[in-house]
Amino acid sequence: MKILAIDTSTKYLSAAIAENEDILASFRDDGNLRHSVSLIPTIDGLLKECSRKLKDIDVIALSIGPGSFTGLRIGVAACKAINLALGIPIAAVPTLDVIAYNFTDKKERVLCPLIDAKKSKVYASLYNVVSRPQSAASADCGRLNRIRGYMLADIGEVLDGIDRPTLVFGDGVGLYGDSLKKNPLVSISMENWHPRAEVLAGLGFQAAKKRQFANPDKLVPMYLHSQYCQVK
Repeated sequence: MKILAIDTSTKYLSAAIAENEDILASFRDDGNLRHSVSLIPTIDGLLKECSRKLKDIDVIALSIGPGSFTGLRIGVAACKAINLALGIPIAAVPTLDVIAYNFTDKKERVLCPLIDAKKSKVYASLYNVVSRPQSAASADCGRLNRIRGYMLADIGEVLDGIDRPTLVFGDGVGLYGDSLKKNPLVSISMENWHPRAEVLAGLGFQAAKKRQFANPDKLVPMYLHSQYCQVK
């Protein structure tokens, strides 16, 4: 099964092509490129790198949000266009799940991705590490157990839900580090938190094996606070 993985949820564009659990090619920019300009050339370059054509792709794994409003719309639009042209199914994966899998190699404790949502809010969720994946590409949704829903909340609400040793990571740490450090159960990390298409490809592969595909006609980004954005 050949998978095209696309993450446009942050300022870092990340994309990869995998075959089953093996990554064939991957790319992540440095945050200075515009997704609307760079996404399609990036996909084309990855396909050429591994001697594939777009029609060879069996599944698109899309990081569906929450995240950047503009970035998510670009990713969704591109995936819908590919689906319309070639009929390739789309596996939509929550971005917080993709980010959390960056930390499954840590000691077994609660994981909390914490992402700036603007307006003094954060995106967050909580996960138990059930078992550790053999590789980034082989990440299985069953290896992390999400123990709290996807949240749009203020930092106090997130901290109120932490009652065990918890690793908190993401750009929200830089904004709310002082509050986090006051909780003795919390440890923090700002390194290597960005969603990686290599991980997304593995999660998309697992979803595809279960035939868990999005309806492209109804596919929209996971905004969580859609009341703040007017998307027609």
